[in-house]
Amino acid sequence: MFSEQSKRPIASYIEKWANASVCSYEDIAIMAGFTKSDIIYMFISGERRVPLDCVPALAGALGCDGNELWILALEQYFKPEILRQIQEISTRDHSPNERAWIAALRSISGRADPELTHERSKRLREILLD
Repeated sequence: MFSEQSKRPIASYIEKWANASVCSYEDIAIMAGFTKSDIIYMFISGERRVPLDCVPALAGALGCDGNELWILALEQYFKPEILRQIQEISTRDHSPNERAWIAALRSISGRADPELTHERSKRLREILLD
């Protein structure tokens, strides 16, 4: 088994969500549509990569954010430069300013994905309309 420090980010992510689940690893595997009941152990150990076409079902079974799992799954298959290009292509419908806002939000929050509450929205509106 991999040590915590040498684990791929996706392995740690899956382990965190699987351990937080009320379901066993085997149940999660079945809910995600896998035929091998030990596949979750294999993802966590790094023995197997998460197939990209299985990410939505696995995210549903784990109860985690599908987008976050998707990015981590892509990191298993692509070098950082290629992944950056893929992310750029997938956000082309966002303007450069929107991408900058997203990058700033992620940086400031430490990628914590803070909820946009009514109060935060109100404060942001005040800043933008000032």
